[in-house]
Amino acid sequence: MFLIILIPFLFGCVSLKEVNQYTASSITSLHKINDLNYDFSDYCQRDCELKQLRAGQIDTLYVCSCEGLATKADEAIQQIHSTITSYLDAIHQLSDNKPFVYNVSNLTGALQENPLLNLSSDQVNVYTKAGNFIATAATAFYRKKKLSLYLQEADPVFQDLTETFIFLIGRLKSQLRTDYDLRMTNIYQMKDNNQNKDFRQMLVKLFLDERAYYKKHDARIDSYITLLQTVKKGHHELYLQRDDLKNHKIKELIKHYSEDIQDIVADAH
Repeated sequence: MFLIILIPFLFGCVSLKEVNQYTASSITSLHKINDLNYDFSDYCQRDCELKQLRAGQIDTLYVCSCEGLATKADEAIQQIHSTITSYLDAIHQLSDNKPFVYNVSNLTGALQENPLLNLSSDQVNVYTKAGNFIATAATAFYRKKKLSLYLQEADPVFQDLTETFIFLIGRLKSQLRTDYDLRMTNIYQMKDNNQNKDFRQMLVKLFLDERAYYKKHDARIDSYITLLQTVKKGHHELYLQRDDLKNHKIKELIKHYSEDIQDIVADAH
């Protein structure tokens, strides 16, 4: 009789290892956003340097004012990044039979309109909805037996929020390309306007440096977008299989998502 009572209890407390590993891999990999080494503030600074070159004013007193729109755009990206990882952390804790607590202090503030981001009102509302969900979810889904319900409620918002994040990283990619094109145009103009051999050799080196800079950062951004798309698909798969997460085939499927995420991060380096 004791065993009959004890066995269901023990099996009910077994953590969903594959789900736990998937979310852990996702969170760790998404923190690689800082490894991009390129943001809107970098774009602003490089654009300012280019304007100085064109004006012939290489001066430390030249005003760049990158603390405005560019800084706010970078803060918005970090806000959405934190919100997405908070969603994943909740699944991580629930899949291990643990309650979860959100620090919502930086998650529920509305995104500001910013021409660098070019977000639509619908995309801004998605973030607001995600923050509001997170602010109330910790009290509503506090045990593993409610993981299925959490996934059911969270996935639609998570999908829209991740798609918005992909859009923003795509905007960063566009800014990188704009910066590259402007610099290439400037190099070609200087080359056409100066026949000095040493100067032209310097321009060749500058050309190669700029191309290498662009290719390196563009590849990193592409890898991060691929990573986001994979995490997004994995989360949706958890949602679709939410009532059958202990099934062997489902465990293998989730395990593959973890491996794919780790492979993307490895290839990016």
